[in-house]
Amino acid sequence: MSGPGLNLPRNDPRFPGLRLVRTPAFLLLCVGTLNIVLCVLLLGLAGLVASGAITLSPERAAALKDFTPGAFLLPAVAAIICGVLSIWGALSALNLKSYGLAMVGAITASFCLSPTVCVGIPATCWMLFILSNPIVKKSFAP
Repeated sequence: MSGPGLNLPRNDPRFPGLRLVRTPAFLLLCVGTLNIVLCVLLLGLAGLVASGAITLSPERAAALKDFTPGAFLLPAVAAIICGVLSIWGALSALNLKSYGLAMVGAITASFCLSPTVCVGIPATCWMLFILSNPIVKKSFAP
């Protein structure tokens, strides 16, 4: 089998579990990566607006006047942490290393405070469904 993660021969007892977990784990990896990239871009844009490098229309400036920098920074940092945990859990699942970390990675993909949550929630459901399979549970290293 080619792709990210382990490359096991077909006669390996972990092969059926890896075959089941590979696609949702790859989707989880994509969701976490897109989440981090989007949050970094939005933080950069917010920094440009705050520094005055980008000028906003008076209506938009009035709408943003009530927000403090912490109102932007706290959700962005939380989303980046969720993205990192999602990537870490996806890599753990792709390498069949830590079942618990794969579960945490799947769950944190649905906590993202960005548009990636539209893909993160189905990815979470799919990954949790696959991780509950007894064949997949046996495939993970103890």
